[in-house]
Amino acid sequence: MIIKCKKCGNEYELGYNENLSDYQCECGGELSLNKRASEPVKTLKTQKKSDIIEDLNEKGKNRKIWIARACSIALILTTVFGVMIFPDNTTSGNSTTNISKNPTNIPNNTYSGNGLTFNYPADWKQISNLYSPSRWGYPNPFLAYYEQNGNNGEKYIETYFYIKQRDVGSLAEMLKIYRSDIASISQTEVSERNITVNGMKAVELIKTWRTGNKQYKALTVHIEVIPGSKYYRIGCVVPASEYNATLPKFEMVVNSFRPLNLR
Repeated sequence: MIIKCKKCGNEYELGYNENLSDYQCECGGELSLNKRASEPVKTLKTQKKSDIIEDLNEKGKNRKIWIARACSIALILTTVFGVMIFPDNTTSGNSTTNISKNPTNIPNNTYSGNGLTFNYPADWKQISNLYSPSRWGYPNPFLAYYEQNGNNGEKYIETYFYIKQRDVGSLAEMLKIYRSDIASISQTEVSERNITVNGMKAVELIKTWRTGNKQYKALTVHIEVIPGSKYYRIGCVVPASEYNATLPKFEMVVNSFRPLNLR
């Protein structure tokens, strides 16, 4: 039996037990019975309609997968560029920010006295000998804690923090004196930024220096508790190689620091 495409005019031979309704021309045209062939007929190369539908479904699935992948890539690129443009809420210059909180749930104790309170690592000990100019300069702090190194006690202290109250009239004056002091003993300022500590204006200054064959790094935070009259410095010192590991403990001290009263 001869069949013909109404669209392109091609003629085909329909085999025994084959139904016209099951086939469609390669060009997509509709097939119909043709009583007489106008030219030698071609072997039937048409596709079954069921196969065509199956192909379309497969293409649809592939398109959905491609769209999903494209959306995923777009989301990743948006996230990456967002991080690049807005890395965090830390800025430099005259801007203000809060340094990170304590996300590591460090075991801690709370100090309350001398008109202030703060948290410190539970396994750190209070330093009894506060006269140590080589450790923190003049004047002496009124409070200091250190990380124990074996059974050496205060004979061998490398990681510690101290708190001093400074008799100055402004943060600018406090920092001017401090920069001069560290320069006079060949210490190097690494960075400086404005921050807030529990709503109080403060400046974070990081410095480094070498003692013998060991490099040290310090996070110092200069806090204005009462503008024009009450200023504190928290100095946090550690071997430079251990700075990143110890920083969360220092930040815990700084972020929990607040006055008990403002008299």
